[in-house]
Amino acid sequence: MSSNLISKVVEINCPKEELLRAIYTPEIWEEISPVKRISIEFTAPNVFYSEIYDEVDIIKIPIEMSGELVMIDKGEDLDKGNLIELNVRNNKDVEKLEARLRIKSLGPNLSKVGVFIHTFKLTSDFLNLLGGASDLILRNKLAAILRNLQKYYKNRV
Repeated sequence: MSSNLISKVVEINCPKEELLRAIYTPEIWEEISPVKRISIEFTAPNVFYSEIYDEVDIIKIPIEMSGELVMIDKGEDLDKGNLIELNVRNNKDVEKLEARLRIKSLGPNLSKVGVFIHTFKLTSDFLNLLGGASDLILRNKLAAILRNLQKYYKNRV
């Protein structure tokens, strides 16, 4: 098994089954995405196409991206929870992304969500724009997505 480039785990006040359903709905992604503007459309039950506009705070450069995120549900491992593999396609800025999302039940209304990124490779044009800040930007955006997910379900209680 390869080591993780980025690894983030949080507890969410929500049943696991509800979280598993939520990740397949555009509204949850639009609500928790830490970007200035995003639109999401599911083009298949496990593929969403997104258009993103953001400005990276660190370097004050506007970023526009579009592409598809493919989610492959690998099912339940009783000890580790439900595993979903994540990959990008048709994205002119991200050459390769290999990641896993794991959701594990900790109780009737509590779940653990982990995101583990193994490979993150930008195209050379986009990498030249961001320079060495790309890993930091991805790390910060992932942390913000998970914080926003926690807040989203905390406010629903």
